[in-house]
Amino acid sequence: MLMNTVEIPSRESWKQDLAPYLERAPRRSLGQIGSAALPYLAVWVLAVPIQPSAPIAIALGLIATVFISRTYSLFHDTTHNSLFESRRANSGWGHFLGFLLWTPYRWWQRQHAIHHAHTGNLDHRGVGEINTMTVAEYERASRPRRMGYRLYRNPFLLLLLGPSLVFLFERRFPQRGMTPRILLSVAVTNLALVAWALLWISLLGVQTFLLIQVTVMVAGGAIAAWLLYIQHQYEDTYYRQPGDWEFELAALQGSSYLHLARPLAWMVGNANFHHVHHLSAKIPNYNLRAAHESHPMFRRTPVITLRSGFSAFRLKLWDTDAQRLVSFSAAAARRPKSGPLGPLLAGPRTAPASEPPAGRMVHQAAHAAEDRTLKH
Repeated sequence: MLMNTVEIPSRESWKQDLAPYLERAPRRSLGQIGSAALPYLAVWVLAVPIQPSAPIAIALGLIATVFISRTYSLFHDTTHNSLFESRRANSGWGHFLGFLLWTPYRWWQRQHAIHHAHTGNLDHRGVGEINTMTVAEYERASRPRRMGYRLYRNPFLLLLLGPSLVFLFERRFPQRGMTPRILLSVAVTNLALVAWALLWISLLGVQTFLLIQVTVMVAGGAIAAWLLYIQHQYEDTYYRQPGDWEFELAALQGSSYLHLARPLAWMVGNANFHHVHHLSAKIPNYNLRAAHESHPMFRRTPVITLRSGFSAFRLKLWDTDAQRLVSFSAAAARRPKSGPLGPLLAGPRTAPASEPPAGRMVHQAAHAAEDRTLKH
């Protein structure tokens, strides 16, 4: 069911309902940081006495990826000042965790704030999210731009190559619009990373350092990119023009609930409750599940499973007429074969409008299963 067919409580009402979940528990927050950062660092320390072979070094990198994925979620909380009451504590821990993630704290905080302010707004796409073109924009684009967009949306590049390039290069250099505070964050992070690399190279050698670090960067980057994708890229997501854009619908319809087993939810720091986070970003990650289970409005949020999350990679363009993401072939099927999309994207006919999209049936079935679970 789409959120715009469901009555959403007033802003004053839902804020009052969610207020109890805004409370931070400093000891719990510190425990979370310890549960992620300490095992991650322990993997590196363990590598020193064993001097691993190449396969073992890669295996250690994969183990470290589990904890760096959790670290990313905690880092994300610090940028929202939702892990500690004190802004200074959030900032201090945020800089430390950002260093482990090769990410300048102030830079990412600003980018992510822009994303939260404009997610689902067709006039403000791109910053802090997966770039998405509309069908009409794709039709009007030049052939080189269309080919570039197809490469950008290719799952292999999106998950493996793209994130590594972002961590290695995009987050290393000054960019237009950076304030002196952000530039300082970039510079300090870069200096700390130089010291990090020199330390481990001196203890492990270049080859072992690169095997562990590159494994963490590629595997961890793929997990982060996949989460970023499925949190907003699915058939019944939400995009509107500024005049029609609504904050609550952007949060609850345009941000998914990823249904994960508890161990996987722990690994990603409850980032699977992304719909709750977008509605109330100050809720710490350890309260997101309880908040989700507390309010009926969250039962109508689109549900993504591991299976549907990967199948969503076939969706490439926003169809403003149908109000859903569609594949290249589905977009082409709606246009004459001689049109701009025809030669490149001809594919099978889409289902008639009267047929419910498969994504919606998955969402409804998953919600029904979850409702039965919560009743027990």
